Amino acid sequence: MKPLGFTDNSVSVDKWNLVKIAVQIVLGQFTFSIYPFPVVIGSITVIAGLFFLSLYRGDYFFFLMQLFICNHFMFGYENGGVYNMAATVVLLGYLGFYNNRFLPVSVMSKTTISIIVALVIIQMISVLNNGNAFGIKISAVLIFCNLMFLFFYSSKIKISEDNFYSFLKITGVFFIYSFCIALNQKYSFFYSPFAFFPSLDPNAEYEYGILRSVGTLGNFEYYAEYSVSIIALLLPGILSNSASEKKITFLYFCCTIVFVGALSIFLSGTRSSILLLPLVVLMVCLFLGKRLKIRIIIRASIAISVFMIINSGLHLIDFDVFSKRSQGVDMKKLTIAKIISGEDMNRGPIFAYGINKALNSSLFYGEGYFTNRAEYVRVHFDNMGTDVIPDYHNLYMSAIVIWGYLGAILVLGLFLETIIRGFRLYFRLRHLNHFMVDLLLGFNILFSIFLINQFKIEFIRDANYFLLILILLSFYNSLIYLLKENSVIIKRIPDTTFTSPQ
Repeated sequence: MKPLGFTDNSVSVDKWNLVKIAVQIVLGQFTFSIYPFPVVIGSITVIAGLFFLSLYRGDYFFFLMQLFICNHFMFGYENGGVYNMAATVVLLGYLGFYNNRFLPVSVMSKTTISIIVALVIIQMISVLNNGNAFGIKISAVLIFCNLMFLFFYSSKIKISEDNFYSFLKITGVFFIYSFCIALNQKYSFFYSPFAFFPSLDPNAEYEYGILRSVGTLGNFEYYAEYSVSIIALLLPGILSNSASEKKITFLYFCCTIVFVGALSIFLSGTRSSILLLPLVVLMVCLFLGKRLKIRIIIRASIAISVFMIINSGLHLIDFDVFSKRSQGVDMKKLTIAKIISGEDMNRGPIFAYGINKALNSSLFYGEGYFTNRAEYVRVHFDNMGTDVIPDYHNLYMSAIVIWGYLGAILVLGLFLETIIRGFRLYFRLRHLNHFMVDLLLGFNILFSIFLINQFKIEFIRDANYFLLILILLSFYNSLIYLLKENSVIIKRIPDTTFTSPQ
């Protein structure tokens, strides 16, 4: 049996692996309680079996990809996620019966691991500071521990350079699938009764009557943020042309994904991500510096112009969604104070309530993290009823309310510590026109933009999106570790000494 942490050097994406993930996605729908008990148990068993098969075969990277892609779907999110529970049970069983060595090697820094442990302790303390029943408190602690356990153990899986290519290919395939769902949600080509290909509620009300696609994430703001994240990840390799170093077809694939991502943002109708998109492009251009290929910028500009001309005649995509949703905003009177207060972002009352709660929170603990909406509202909105918006639409004030000021600092530190290490390493390697270096820049920009966007949403609202972002963070840590320790790129850097992440 290969030790956990073994690096799989497989280059190609096995079509049967894609089929396995597709089977898990389809079966996720049949874990709902509306189905007969044997159907639910059978579906969970097959889902868990496919997770176990990857572990048993030593394909740890694909186990992580299964978990990552499955968390694009919301099955069981109020109870921590069906896939997350199944993966944890399987992983514990595998460690207990097949590979009982809990290896100390991790791609995470010691600081990141310490933050994870501290957050678990703070969650235990925080849930005691509310009036929920003891059983609900225990459930909240276990769900949070489960998410942190999966996040931590994802760092035990070393990822090779070829694995990163596979990660992008698999993610891209399912991103296109989500885009097809988003198109159908926007234009209602047909009604899908299946949760793995979700349609929008025909009776749902939207601001200014604008339909907003949610993809598979069940939230248009998540869908937009995720789309701009994928763009940030791939754009450096495109604009430097390093994406073509393996095959030119991979460059075309990346260009397709970026194009689909841009359209996805407009389908979501989310203003913040539309505004962040030019910032992403600008940051990529600035950080690439001399490696920026002007000819690619020119070609991209021509392609975009042609598409815009075609779209003006066929009206395939509504690019006026930004101006339509900003009809009620007086741009002449827009101020920083109004933005911070949420007054011009449909956040005014909820931001005011959240700020008041944050100011009254304890210094060292909040009132705990809950994935169940009713429990969350009961605790964090002072029994105001279940009709309240189920979060504060701001990670920073939410983190204070949930885990206190110390916990909020730790949550922020979880990302900042990795971002700092990522940028430091990039500045040492930026002269190399290598796709892995550009992917590192992509991760640096992804999480920088992510922290900016968290001012108006919070990724911790739903367990599936929570873990999805944490797994992306684990990939980020893995890439930093790879570039420091295991990559052939090191041989191309003269007189440079690399040390293990501390």
